[in-house]
Amino acid sequence: MSLTAQEKLADLFAEPAAGQRRTIIRAVDVKKVYRMGTQEVHALRGATLDIFQGEYLSIMGPSGSGKSTLFNAIGGLSKPSSGKVYINQVDVAQLDHNELAWLRCRTIGYIFQSYNLIQVMTCLENVTLPMAFAGLESEEARDKGLHILKLVGLGHRALHKPAELSGGQQQRCAIARALANSPEIILADEPTANLDLRTGEEMIDLLAKLKVELNVTIVSATHDLKMLQKSDRIVWIADGVIVKTAHPSEIDFSKGEVH
Repeated sequence: MSLTAQEKLADLFAEPAAGQRRTIIRAVDVKKVYRMGTQEVHALRGATLDIFQGEYLSIMGPSGSGKSTLFNAIGGLSKPSSGKVYINQVDVAQLDHNELAWLRCRTIGYIFQSYNLIQVMTCLENVTLPMAFAGLESEEARDKGLHILKLVGLGHRALHKPAELSGGQQQRCAIARALANSPEIILADEPTANLDLRTGEEMIDLLAKLKVELNVTIVSATHDLKMLQKSDRIVWIADGVIVKTAHPSEIDFSKGEVH
């Protein structure tokens, strides 16, 4: 009998030896080339990066640096032209459509800059929708959805629709949706870009809290200095190449900019 996509992936997941940090995402010499007519645009030129379980990692770089391309590659949203991306030791490029969909559904939660909530659905319905895709029964999904909404401070707004929420509340709902299927990885794409300063700080503190309480790995593409300060590591990318990695303690944030 052939294995299901879930069984094939589960067999590949391996626990690290005692005392070792578990690498949950590994990018190896990742290159991405876009062809525009007769021209080639090299968005990534050989990025190599290990991301560890429970780590809060921020990726930063100017527009056109390859930041978004790297972010999408390590999240399984796009395949590299060459090189390898492993999630839980699984080579993402080798997965078929169903296996990749299962991996995204079960392992990764996505937080988008523009929230991407379904406007005709309540907060609770937005949060439980991914659970339905994962096969969770409706009553169990409802209970879990309410628990997650309370966890992100939105339990009292569970039956409200996005138009009835502030920007910060919508982003909390988006974070709750990202947590719907208990993922190991949260990918956050400029999660504070559309928020005011105070609300943005609340979102950063919430993500940092969730990282500790749930041992979830957070990978964020951001320019927000306060988010960078909460990170365990900061990765700089320029011209498609990772040029530097550092701990926030090594950075002088007092000038309001990071180089």
